[in-house]
Amino acid sequence: MGFMKKLRILFCTPPYHPYHLADEKVYIVEPLQFEVLSSLLDKQKFEIDVLDLRLERRQGALEKKLGSFHPDIFVMNCWTLHLNLVREALQKVKAFDSNIMTLVGGEHTRINPTDLAIVQTDLIWMGEGYQGFYELMNYLYAGDSEYRKLNGLAYQEDGVFISNGQTVVDPNFDLDTLPFPDRSITKRYHKKYYHLWWKPIVAMRTAMGCPARCSFCNLWKVNVGKYLGWSPEYIVDYLSTLEEPYVLFVDDHCFGDVERSFALGEALLKSGLNKQYCLYSRADTITENPELIELWAAAGLKRVRMGLESYSDETLSNMNKHASIDHSTKAIKILQKHGVLTEGLFQIGVDYTPENFQGMLKYIREQKIEVPNITVSTPMPGTVEYTMQKDQIIYNEPEYFDFQHAVMETTLDIKTFCHEYSMLMIRAQRPPQEQIRLMGLGKFITKMPNFWRYFWSLRTSYKHYLPENRVDSGTKKRTDLEFLPWVKNDQNLEPKRQKELKTIEKLYQTEMAGTHS
Repeated sequence: MGFMKKLRILFCTPPYHPYHLADEKVYIVEPLQFEVLSSLLDKQKFEIDVLDLRLERRQGALEKKLGSFHPDIFVMNCWTLHLNLVREALQKVKAFDSNIMTLVGGEHTRINPTDLAIVQTDLIWMGEGYQGFYELMNYLYAGDSEYRKLNGLAYQEDGVFISNGQTVVDPNFDLDTLPFPDRSITKRYHKKYYHLWWKPIVAMRTAMGCPARCSFCNLWKVNVGKYLGWSPEYIVDYLSTLEEPYVLFVDDHCFGDVERSFALGEALLKSGLNKQYCLYSRADTITENPELIELWAAAGLKRVRMGLESYSDETLSNMNKHASIDHSTKAIKILQKHGVLTEGLFQIGVDYTPENFQGMLKYIREQKIEVPNITVSTPMPGTVEYTMQKDQIIYNEPEYFDFQHAVMETTLDIKTFCHEYSMLMIRAQRPPQEQIRLMGLGKFITKMPNFWRYFWSLRTSYKHYLPENRVDSGTKKRTDLEFLPWVKNDQNLEPKRQKELKTIEKLYQTEMAGTHS
């Protein structure tokens, strides 16, 4: 039996864990994934709301929202570091009303979906939300059990999870056929979203996937390294509807298609939009295409987040970056020439000694990197590094996988490691001239920004490494979660779909093997 009235859907972002020192102090951007999903749905059939638990931090915020909105379906996204937080939220939802249907998607469900196969989960989505979410919701609205045949879905039935297998976006899919993200559902939060000192900021995705094969990254694996982009016309048309002065392009690699990037830069320049842009790019792309930065700087590009990773060519080679320190140095100079701020993304290794920390600091200072963003090298599930190093992981609770904690044994004792890490972050910072211009020197001095507090908090993060959380501690782990068996539905699928799944599996194996070359 279908729903004769509107079906109520509550989208919910996970909260922050007390261990997650960086995120809320550095940025909180809108949950773009939910805005995209909402845009696919008929508002005559669905009533939609969002609860952003990164901003709604009061105790009982979730239960209060459940009581006031009374959702029929509860949807949550999950990255690896949020895994326990998502499980706890699902438990709260089912305790409030066991009839609420729960659905989980996101990065982790595409990598390790079985981690969410608990009693409190009804549905797990293992692909891009663009694929099938519209059909899923319409099937549920109509009370049609045909949703169980959707590719990319796992569903709970008779005490087991039945999986229809992973999906990969068709490389011929026209992204321009998708509607603009529905930002009306997050309107009450818009003025609260920020990235560093840019506020309010809007998040936008201009491309999907990444053509690179870095061994420490699992993002390219989701679509097996395929890269698709929205057209420049689509992007400019959407940007013209936005009031926010700052735009964060959240693509894994915004310049992944250079020809398209030139066309997009030209379109932004001609549009006359008075906005400032921040994006992510590889250093080698910038080095090989300096004219691209000249064009984008004229169009409003102010900041580039660039994966520099290390000050050592040997380390870059081990990461399968297919880039060098020479690429990094040249890319920084190109950005500086055109007045574009460099947010350099670096990783420190668990094998770091005081000499390594000093070497990293020396390189950052020599290159005059305006915003060094330094994280701890972490073998994330779904990466080549995880496959190679999983037996060395001594802290495997999800909250440690936030790139701010060492999940493997450090060469230095952990207290010294955290102290060195904190001091590196503090010493590497340059006076944030852009922020001082925006805030005024007096206000900057009296109101030290959150991300500066974050640097200091790293000094005491050694307290998070509880002995009972070590893999070898012998401590009994939580037993309040009941996991259900996972059954692959391969045999019950049509021959065409069975062939597709075999192709995806083969692609995964080929691409993963290729990262060792």
